[in-house]
Parts: sequence; C-alpha cells; structure tokens
Amino acid sequence: MGIRKTIAAVVAGTLVAAAAVALAGPASAVDESPDLPGDVLWFNTAGPLASQTPATQIFSGSDATNRPWITLTTENPCPAGTTSMAQYIRVPGAAGVPEIEWTQVQMGGNATLKDADGRFYTTATSQADRLNKSEVIAYQVAHPGTNHYPFLSVCQNGPAVVGNFRTMVDISGNSLTTLAWTIHSKVIAGGTGPVAVATTTTLAATPSGVDLVLTATVAPAAAAGTVTFKEGATVLGSAPVSGGTASHTVTAPATGNHTYTASFTPTDPAAYVASTVTQSVALGLAGGSLTVTLTVPGAPAEPGALTLSVPSAPVALAGVRDAGNTRITASGALPQIVVTDTRRDDLLTGWRVSVQAGDFTGTKGTVGAKYLGWKPATPVMAKDGAAPLLVQAGVEAASFLDDPVSTGLGASKTLAETTASGRGATTLGAALNLAIPPSTAEGSYTSTITVTLVGN
Repeated sequence: MGIRKTIAAVVAGTLVAAAAVALAGPASAVDESPDLPGDVLWFNTAGPLASQTPATQIFSGSDATNRPWITLTTENPCPAGTTSMAQYIRVPGAAGVPEIEWTQVQMGGNATLKDADGRFYTTATSQADRLNKSEVIAYQVAHPGTNHYPFLSVCQNGPAVVGNFRTMVDISGNSLTTLAWTIHSKVIAGGTGPVAVATTTTLAATPSGVDLVLTATVAPAAAAGTVTFKEGATVLGSAPVSGGTASHTVTAPATGNHTYTASFTPTDPAAYVASTVTQSVALGLAGGSLTVTLTVPGAPAEPGALTLSVPSAPVALAGVRDAGNTRITASGALPQIVVTDTRRDDLLTGWRVSVQAGDFTGTKGTVGAKYLGWKPATPVMAKDGAAPLLVQAGVEAASFLDDPVSTGLGASKTLAETTASGRGATTLGAALNLAIPPSTAEGSYTSTITVTLVGN
C-alpha cells in the first residue's frame, strides 16, 4: 500500500436544542446487548435441563432435516423480567464488516416454557425453520468449506431485549442434504464436548497522520485472546481482542517496504485455536491531520507526483428541528477536494480518497460522527491529453438516526476511486447530511474530518 498524503478538512456545526439532556439514540436492529455469561445448550430429547443427561446433549450432526435440537436451553437463567427467549443465527457480512452489521435470522419460534431453575427452553420436534434458512444456504454456497456463525439465545420482555447468551456454531456443506454442524457449547457434567474452534486472523495497515495503525481482525469475533504485533522478529506490542479486532500504532515508520505479523493467542486454547497472518506494506509519503484552526493552502502539483488539495475553509451546519420535534437536521457541502496526478506512464497506478469524521464535541457533550451521512458527488475530471483517467464516486451513507446499522462518517468511507489510471486533475465533493436525536443539548459542536489519498 502506498501512503501518499493525508490532509484534514474541517466541519464545524452549530446545533440548537431546547433541553440540555444526555444524548440518546435507538439501538441497532441487531443489538442484543448485554452479553450474558453462559452457553447455549442443545439436546436430542424433549424436556427441561433437569431431565437431560450427558448422553442426550449434542454437539454435532448432519441430516437432511437440518434439525440440530429437539430441546434448547441455556447454561444460566435469563435475567428477571424475561417473558420469552428467541433463537438467532448471525450470517457473516463482507470482509471487515463488524458483526453488529451482519444478517441476523431467527431460527424456530420463541421459547416460553421455563424449568424449575428459571431457564427458558424449547421442546419442538418440527423439522422446519432451522439451519435450512436461505441466508445460511446462500452463504455456504458462496463460501465453500466450514464457516463459523454466532448463535444467540435472546432474553426478551415483549419486544424489549433483556440480554443474550451466545455460542459459536460451525457449518459445512451447501445444500439441505449435505449440511453438517458443530456447536461449541460447555459440556454438562459427565459429557464430552467438541474440539476447539479454528480461527483466522487478517491484518490491515491504515495511515494515521505520520503513524501507521495495524488492525488485526480475528474470526470468529467471539474468540477472546490477545494479538501480538511484530515487524520481522521484533515485537512491536500486543493488544487484547475486543469485538473481533485488536490494534497497534506504529509511530512514524520509515518509508520503504515493511513486513508485519499479527499472531492471535486465545485466552481459552480448549475453545479456540491460535492463528497468525503476515502482511507486507510499502510506505510512501506520510501525512498528518490539520485542526479547525489551521489554514491550509492548496498544494501545487509537482511534475511526476500524485497530490491532494483540501480547502481550509470550515463548513457551518445549522441545526433545524422538524415540526414534530422528532429530530434535528442540518445539511452542507464538503469543500471541493482536488487530486492531481502528473506521474510518468511507468509510475501511474490507481488511487482512492477516503474520508472519516471525528465525533462532534462541545461544552454540552458529544454528538457521534455516526449521525453524519453524505452523498458523494460525481467526480469532475480534467484529463491530461488523451489520458484514460476514469474516477467513480463512493457510496452514499445514511445517518445512524435513519439507518440503525449505519456507521455514517464515523467509519472510513470512500469518497472516490479510479477505475482507470491516467494523468489529470479530478475535483471531488459531497453533500453532507446530519440527523440527530431531538434530545441533543443546545450548543456548538465541532468535528474534524480526515481526508486520505492512497495510491494503489
């Protein structure tokens, strides 16, 4: 990865509200927190946990009916106030997509029976509505081999979530007659459980000013442990895995080629297997972030260079309440950003411009950057002669208030990228759209947007 330059643009917003209260937003559509201690347990006979034995507990199987359990319960009772328990499987998304944004599919009906110890359990012999979900089959077809799925038993009080128990399930095969599964549950007294779950670790290197952030992603995301980062034989540091990722910042690495290694060590080797990944990174020019108080002139295009020009003028966002006081909205335009490529033919490569906003901060609190959405504009290209330069705009992102699985500009988003490299100047822009809860405290809030140009 060639790191070319990083420059920060600034967005300043003034939001007006009548009440000074804490911020509150809706929970994500698949947010079943909090996580509760204990496993999900499957059995092949009907009845509560008191009637089950090690011989009736099941950990793996395969058949055309795809009926993993007859009775399902949990190691520990649901919290007080629970009225039913629902079962879900989470189907992974694309690489790098956090689990909270994966597809969540219910399996079977809600459990309403409760044993003498207060555990909800199901007793159903129906062969339908289990692992043969179309979302699971589609993922297995697209990803041959054994895949790892989080399985959740969610404690509910009506529509409200009280918490969830989670256990990993491995699935192989890609049709109703070939599916095979393994659940990695705790073993009840006297039983014999499954082998440890295999893990995979991937590594990404992202510029942050003059530094480089190494982010290791461990799958399945439920695997607890520590990732150790190395360059060659030199240990750079280690970090615990949280939500499936662990990060380490390399301070001002030298330009040139670097080889980094991330090694995952599980907290419980009996439950998960260690994994390692090695990534080569080619570093070019390092950049830096600019604050709201700086004035940054446009950088002149030097012969044989790939450069980025970001205006220094701030953007003002004035909040407006709707008639029903259900939200505060504001809109504005991202200042025009210009990418100029004057490199020789033998040095021409593609490029990508990414944008990420920090949270809005003010004297009354913080407004998350996830509430800031955008719609990238169509790039305007001024080609150098007959250059084959082609640039496409990034994808529109909604505010978290409009789409509860959206991260808005709180996570890095692509503003534009080349589909054909060539010399010339490209002007980029985007419409900014902010939508926040009406409970946001009155005041002025400021956010810094970081714009990163990366040569492919």
